[in-house]
Amino acid sequence: MANSDVEADLKMNKILRILEDMHPYPVARIASLLDVPEDKIALFLRFLAKYHIITYNEAEETAVLCTDFFALM
Repeated sequence: MANSDVEADLKMNKILRILEDMHPYPVARIASLLDVPEDKIALFLRFLAKYHIITYNEAEETAVLCTDFFALM
């Protein structure tokens, strides 16, 4: 696996770990923790929301892990 693929995989896992506490998390906070631009985090969160892994609140720019998905972890 290429180094950039490993780094991307680690960041995706970190996002899920951040959201595990089941509290809405601001996009800006996630971006700062991972040192990734907010727009890229928001894009990834929209993708996760599309497949019902998270609930993404566009207006408040927060995300929370869906309880159904959390049960699978």
